[in-house]
Amino acid sequence: MGTFHSVFVRFLRQYAQSLGYPESFTIYDQSDSTSAVKTVIKELGLDDSVYKPRDILARISNAKNSLITPSAYRTDGNALRADTYAKRPRTVDVYELYQKRLKQSGVMDFDDILVNMNILLRDNPQALEEISSRFSHIMVDEYQDTNYSQYLILRKLAAKHHNLCVVGDDSQSIYAFRGAQIQNILNFRKDYPESKVFRLERNYRSTSTIVDAANSIIEHNTNRIPKTCYSQAEKGEKIHIIKAFTEQDEAVEIVSEIQSRMRKDGAQYQDFAILYRTNAQSRALEEQLRRRNIPYLVYSGNSFFERAEVKDLMAYFKLCVNPSDDESFKRIVNKPARAIGDTTVKALEAFAHANGMPLFRAVFLESLEATGLRGAAVQKLRAFCSMIDGFARRVPVTDAFELATEIAEASGLLAMYRADLSIEGQARLANLEELVNSVAGFIEERDEEAEGAQDTFTLDDFLENVSLLSSVDVTDDDDTNNKVALMTAHSAKGLEFPYVFVAGMEENLFPGQNMVLSLKDLEEERRLFYVAVTRARKAVALSYAGTRMRNGRHESNAPSRFLRDIDSRYLDRPLEDEDFDNDGVRHEWGGFGSRWSGGRLDRFQRQSGDREIPPLRSAPVGMTGTQKPRNSGYGSVISSAGAAGVEKSPGRPSAPADPDFVPSPMTAFKPGMRIEHNRFGPGEILEITGVVPELKARVRFDELGEKLLLLKYAKMRPEQKQ
Repeated sequence: MGTFHSVFVRFLRQYAQSLGYPESFTIYDQSDSTSAVKTVIKELGLDDSVYKPRDILARISNAKNSLITPSAYRTDGNALRADTYAKRPRTVDVYELYQKRLKQSGVMDFDDILVNMNILLRDNPQALEEISSRFSHIMVDEYQDTNYSQYLILRKLAAKHHNLCVVGDDSQSIYAFRGAQIQNILNFRKDYPESKVFRLERNYRSTSTIVDAANSIIEHNTNRIPKTCYSQAEKGEKIHIIKAFTEQDEAVEIVSEIQSRMRKDGAQYQDFAILYRTNAQSRALEEQLRRRNIPYLVYSGNSFFERAEVKDLMAYFKLCVNPSDDESFKRIVNKPARAIGDTTVKALEAFAHANGMPLFRAVFLESLEATGLRGAAVQKLRAFCSMIDGFARRVPVTDAFELATEIAEASGLLAMYRADLSIEGQARLANLEELVNSVAGFIEERDEEAEGAQDTFTLDDFLENVSLLSSVDVTDDDDTNNKVALMTAHSAKGLEFPYVFVAGMEENLFPGQNMVLSLKDLEEERRLFYVAVTRARKAVALSYAGTRMRNGRHESNAPSRFLRDIDSRYLDRPLEDEDFDNDGVRHEWGGFGSRWSGGRLDRFQRQSGDREIPPLRSAPVGMTGTQKPRNSGYGSVISSAGAAGVEKSPGRPSAPADPDFVPSPMTAFKPGMRIEHNRFGPGEILEITGVVPELKARVRFDELGEKLLLLKYAKMRPEQKQ
């Protein structure tokens, strides 16, 4: 009994010599493997700021789990193209040399255990016979999380007797990004036609309403083993839908609901979990929890302002506000890499201390080169400090958001993570963007409080606010576990709480914008939502924001399609069709009567040269004259491009959305191609501009005229021939 790895290591030691390893081979853990990859990258003369050891190791791990050896990788066109696109074309060279070094050292990493077990059973008939004959029955738990390598090993070990019992729930298969293959469990009956299926359908955790609602969600997936779960618990509350104006309002609503539950139901902090799709969403939630003095714990990760990439950009902000901040200087002087090594920094530090001044000032002393530092190193230090000095001079007179945006770009951090297409890299990029968004949100809030009394809020004001908020004493009971839990939906698998909130239920967030391009990915996202909902014992609340800050602007997405999946009988406030109206065009207006509408946002738009939205003849209650209500007929503005709005041509209204419509990936389109849109119908692509992932297409629709769409959001595909 044990994990795949622990059981198979015992067999590998017995037959190690036949694989070219010593019987006493050692096993590298994650940190050992990362260090070894880093050494190989240096040995090959590659830039480790591009070939990041952790990211390269993840790429190698994925290859091994798919049983792709270095030689096979070298002939795999898809893998090589992906590496070239990620600007890391020599990943295969790193993989090859890494494996060579491991073998020379008599070492296996964790993934090698599965790879070598497959090789052993494939190439050594005697070993296969001896190992498989030891067991007359094999049992596997969490089978839906197995990968291709594990699947093949089990097939070989059970080939003779077919006494294989697997337990799993295909509806909770959510780890495809780690190599898990849902087809392993879906195809079990094909692999073993004589097998029997036992459906364990009784739920012992949740109310019948939660279980029935979850059934109505997952039944929209086509690739599944049919089953109907039931609960013999009480009926319970209907699922609560929270419609908020902005992500700040969403956080306020959730925290208020927690406090209300504690008063009415006598609940404790530990009874609540707030789940979200991406880690970047925790920022607004953490802020509101701190303001209400509610203790919380971020699971499987750090609090927002403790994340390394956030601390890096915050260090840039701090150094621009206070160039004498030596700790911030040392943190970022070579981040991203500027060829300013530790030896250079230590020499500068000794020189600065000898002269009794901060590192920043010491850089500009003429006597610096007399310390022995090479001219190139001094030049790079002064270039960095000149950049910081330019921003520092503008701090007292420049809008915080404007300056923060410029610093984030000039620092190189955004560019570094934009080029990193790994899951981790994109998560770090999202966190940096959320930090800049928080500056814009801070200004809007202060604008409202000041009622125009202060025109400019500076980066200094923002840092002071963050510092004060971070230093708030949050009540912490003697029971250190009595805290509200914050975590991603992935991290919540296997856990349960009396009350669960799922935040950010919006298109392009949950499901994610890159997860709607194929039915396979979309169904994985739906399974993830199913897992989130079924974490609750007593009550579930699902929230979405009318507008969410992106790149310092308010953008709106429709509520998540998954909310439509839920049978309305189980919702306390069923959503109407117009709630889901979204044309695939990104909007930039406040809307929904938001208290963040107009004001500061309009000033940002004017500064950036965007077309102002024309005033309405009769503005609805709660909306300013410059706001645009949904379906007003005015053209939408593409946010990231700052393009002029495209007027909606007269003609028939757009058609109702087809729930079964499967859009094509953005790279499938070319100018001149005939396409069909989920709502706008058929048309022709006139031109495509920009670069992935910000490609924009100008399309002339047959009945609605021209529209400018961001392809990553537009729901369209090549026209289907009748």
